[in-house]
Amino acid sequence: MISRLPYILTPICLACAQEGELEPLQVLRGKSPAVGAGWSRAYDREDLDASRGLHLDTLLRSYPGFSTFRRSGSGIAHPTSQGVSLRGMGASGVSRSLVFLDGIPMNDPFGDWMRWNRFSLGELESVRLGSPNAFGYTAPGIDLRSRRLSGDSVGSLGLSGGDVRGLSGEGFAGFSSPESPWQSRGSFKYEDFAGHPVIRSAQRGLVDEKVWSRMKSGRFSLERAFPAGSFTMSFAGFDEHRGNGTPLSRNRGDGVDWSVGWREGALHASVFGQERDFSSVFPMIADDRASESVILDQFSVPSSSLGFLAGDVWEAGEHEIGLSVLGRRREGRTHETHAFSGDRNAGGRQDYLGLSLSDQLGIAEDWSLIAIGKGSWFFDDEASRMGWKANNGALPDRKEFEFGGSLGLSGSMNESLSGWVKFRSEVRRPNLNELYRDYRVGDFSVAANSSLETERSTGGELGVSWNPMDDFSISCTLFHDVLFDSVANVSNPALGQENNATRRNVKESRSRGIEVSARYFLSDALSLRVAGIRSEVEILECPENSGLAGNRFPQVPENRIVSTLMWEPEPWELRLESFWESGRFDDLRNFRTLNGFHAINFSLSRKFAKDSRIILGVRNLFDEEIETRRSSDGVVYLGEPRNWFLSSVFSF
Repeated sequence: MISRLPYILTPICLACAQEGELEPLQVLRGKSPAVGAGWSRAYDREDLDASRGLHLDTLLRSYPGFSTFRRSGSGIAHPTSQGVSLRGMGASGVSRSLVFLDGIPMNDPFGDWMRWNRFSLGELESVRLGSPNAFGYTAPGIDLRSRRLSGDSVGSLGLSGGDVRGLSGEGFAGFSSPESPWQSRGSFKYEDFAGHPVIRSAQRGLVDEKVWSRMKSGRFSLERAFPAGSFTMSFAGFDEHRGNGTPLSRNRGDGVDWSVGWREGALHASVFGQERDFSSVFPMIADDRASESVILDQFSVPSSSLGFLAGDVWEAGEHEIGLSVLGRRREGRTHETHAFSGDRNAGGRQDYLGLSLSDQLGIAEDWSLIAIGKGSWFFDDEASRMGWKANNGALPDRKEFEFGGSLGLSGSMNESLSGWVKFRSEVRRPNLNELYRDYRVGDFSVAANSSLETERSTGGELGVSWNPMDDFSISCTLFHDVLFDSVANVSNPALGQENNATRRNVKESRSRGIEVSARYFLSDALSLRVAGIRSEVEILECPENSGLAGNRFPQVPENRIVSTLMWEPEPWELRLESFWESGRFDDLRNFRTLNGFHAINFSLSRKFAKDSRIILGVRNLFDEEIETRRSSDGVVYLGEPRNWFLSSVFSF
């Protein structure tokens, strides 16, 4: 598909960009900032170095508003269940946020899911949740930034092992010199994740085994500075194999990402592309779990995306004006063999063209007003389904224009008190997987729906941050969003048809709640951080199944609290992490309940010269049972049990 680049870029060259650079991270006493300025939660290089998690999603779970569709981490979770949800904004496993690396989208072109375990923490400079984006999804984006070089060459090597982690290694090297206009960066990751059994022990049968994964990934970028600006190019790839808990249940995926860009001050432009392939085998397991047979072989899901992004920011009096234009083409198709119905395939193509205009105005000392307007053009075409029970053949083209944007006011009332208020309305077009592919899990089936409408979220938030002293800070955010046409797996309300569902637009839903984050330094060496969210995410109206009104979204808990106690007498660090979560439902009907849990993680580390360290830790110290899924026939799937790990990071 890369060979078609010149042909496709010609009509797309109107296209566009992530809006500007991230603001510098504001750090208090060397620690990352509390939740503030709306959705924002930032992790800097120090947070990434000190992370006890092996994967990026493990780090992000320290923000209580972040979750993937299931509680399972990316080391064992099926790739299609790793869609990101912020504040429970989605009723299915699809990401409602785009994830960017240096402004380039990383979500899968076919299904929008993420492979969090492909990223090496050593290659990143910062991570910010809640960044505005010009791609028009219903929840704000997640920005990853590559590690910066300050003029000197740097490098790091990380090694980790454990009874669940297995063995892994990752490395980063950056080469730079004040005398040279060239900079280069490279990183790699190799992970043999040993995994663990996921079926509750009393329910396991002869076919049940550990869920495991093996990931290989790498990234290389090159930058050349010129008097008029800088040129960058980047290339990355990954290859992954997974075992999903039985000998026949397997999946694999591979892909490449590339980008070429130019920047001169605030003016920037990039061309980017993705190539993906994915396959997965789904077995039918006997009731006694003593035998299995292949029911579905999804043997190839090739997909790709091509895009161009550009933008600029300039001053006009007291106004700071930003303009971004972007275009993206995504295409993909699933090829499958079903044991009963034979070969089948489905897929299509989606084009997106967006224009974003922003105006930031300082209206008073320490206060600013920012308005963003976005126009989004969607065009779905070349869609077809072959070999399915229904809706075969070519499908109609779809064209749509949507407008969105936001209006926000933020500032400081005095040296210790700041606040913000924001109103927003954003949209997301259903992806290729939602529109065209049916699927089945056990005896629960979901039919695709090529007539799905575009999702929209409209709402606002009000927040305040108080920092009365250097040793203490607290922030609080109230939020309320109304979700229109949210895509969900809506069951047939007829008696006896409860396990037959169709992807439909839920007419109206609501997400509202409160987030609180506090940090207190009891002494120079002892600190406590607590963050929590209480949310109500429920269906208000669903004409296709009126019985769903009042139900909560699946996989969204009502309460979640994350706390960290750290004692840091140099060169040691002792850390206790607590994750508490209330129960949640596993399905939209709210029939299947997953219990709440309280897990404690413990770690002890010693730092050596130049940020090198050794870490010994135990996750889920008291072996809490963490339910991640409950099937319609009552089989319970579990998250990680108690496990130990030993890690080392060497910087040079």
